[in-house]
Amino acid sequence: MPLNDTKLRRISGKPYDGPVELPDSGGLSARISPKGLITFQYRYRFNGKAKRMKLGNYGQMSIKDARESVVQCKKWLEEGKDPSIQKKIIKGQNAQAPTVATLVDEWLESQPAKALVKHEYWKRMLALHVTDKYGKLVVDDMDPVQWEKIFLSITKLGSPVQAGNVLVKMKQVIRYALRRRRITSNALMLLELNDVGSRPESGERFLDDGEIKLFWNSIDKTSMSWQNRMLLRLTLLTGCRGVELRLAKKEDFNLQERIWVIPKENSKTRKRFVRGLSKLSVNYLQQVFDLYPDLSIVFPPAKLQEDRPMSASTLISLASQVEEVMGVPHWSLHDLRRTCKTKMAELGVAPHVSEKILGHKLTGMLSIYDQYDYIPEQQDAADQWANKIQDCAEESSPIETQN
Repeated sequence: MPLNDTKLRRISGKPYDGPVELPDSGGLSARISPKGLITFQYRYRFNGKAKRMKLGNYGQMSIKDARESVVQCKKWLEEGKDPSIQKKIIKGQNAQAPTVATLVDEWLESQPAKALVKHEYWKRMLALHVTDKYGKLVVDDMDPVQWEKIFLSITKLGSPVQAGNVLVKMKQVIRYALRRRRITSNALMLLELNDVGSRPESGERFLDDGEIKLFWNSIDKTSMSWQNRMLLRLTLLTGCRGVELRLAKKEDFNLQERIWVIPKENSKTRKRFVRGLSKLSVNYLQQVFDLYPDLSIVFPPAKLQEDRPMSASTLISLASQVEEVMGVPHWSLHDLRRTCKTKMAELGVAPHVSEKILGHKLTGMLSIYDQYDYIPEQQDAADQWANKIQDCAEESSPIETQN
């Protein structure tokens, strides 16, 4: 009688004293050990000699898969090839075929990836959502449905935007592998962002005057360290990207001249630019510098106090702590930049000056011919913005210097 699941399930993993081998058809049979280990095997003749090869173990291979393997073996026999040798060749090829984890690691070590300001962030995100769970999958064996499951699992966690972001990044990984001929399958490219997640909404969030006051005063109501409170205040005061302040070194600043040079490796545009600082920002920065006089990094890890930048995840944590105290709808650190730009417009600051403060590239002909940094104008605008913040947070008590 042909093999069936009901019979094999009763035997599998249990003491067994029945027939050593149960036949199916076409040379397929199941060999059974006394401990109930069931192994599919295929009997055939090659060059006049009787041979037997293992196909797989029941539980890891279904009866259907075993029968399909026999069909493939018979095709090899028709082509004059020994099935056992062909199986070893394919196993060797699969061992060399790059996995998801291999390709992600290769991309992370590439120059384009290392040039990303958020390189460490993406290293963690791809590990969390992709390689830790699916890293052993062979990319050339994957179809769009298998890829889709990876990103839908992120969406099911309540993060459709993150699912879309990870998809976009994984497409970069696969394109890099395709260009280097590491793989031949482009199955991932068939997925669209709307298939697995959603795009982030256009940024419109900025803090009004009441929320500026609430933000400023809520910082001191959190349990975060003094230096991290200063980081958040300086983020609002300077209109900088969080990563710019996180990676900043003391050598990037000239406090006497009230300027901050953002090196190209810390700039999103990958171009060096200069930011004018307010007097209040310089005051705060000097206090932070004095906190760790022997360190080169402005904001090291608060607990470890090592001469290296704090982790990118710390910025997210700081924003969450303030958001919890504020009790207002969700906002991000990037909203502080939008607040700075919007409020400077209300104060009458010229657009090209506020663009310089934010580190944006000027558009049109200005981007080609206007190479002036507008430092005095930036500093004046920064002072106006600092005064505006202080007016909004009039009930805020002065910040004490860390002892």
